[in-house]
Amino acid sequence: MKQNSSLLLAALLLIWGIGCRPAVQAPPPTTTQSFPGKIAGASIYEVNIRQHTPEGTFNALAADLPRLKELGVKVLWLMPIQPIGEKNRKGPLGSYYSIRDYRSVNPEFGTLEDFRKLVEAIH
Repeated sequence: MKQNSSLLLAALLLIWGIGCRPAVQAPPPTTTQSFPGKIAGASIYEVNIRQHTPEGTFNALAADLPRLKELGVKVLWLMPIQPIGEKNRKGPLGSYYSIRDYRSVNPEFGTLEDFRKLVEAIH
């Protein structure tokens, strides 16, 4: 009885799985289909503001933009710039992804105006 139940369940799952498949599957997107032409195949550089320069500030990163451009970087991906949460922190620093306030910038990096100038310089 147990074996028959298992076989019946397996058959039902197989039939259900076949019926749920789309009739025609689209090919997976290529890079040029996924991104606008400007950044297709571009070098993406993730920036940890604190670690990127000895100063660890927006202004220091802005001063380093010409070097990054010379290296061929086309896209900058900034790690979170908001103040780091303190609740349940593991260690003295905490995780950048544990954000305390989504509407402000970490004062260690600079001011909101410094961040706006950095974004303008990046563009």
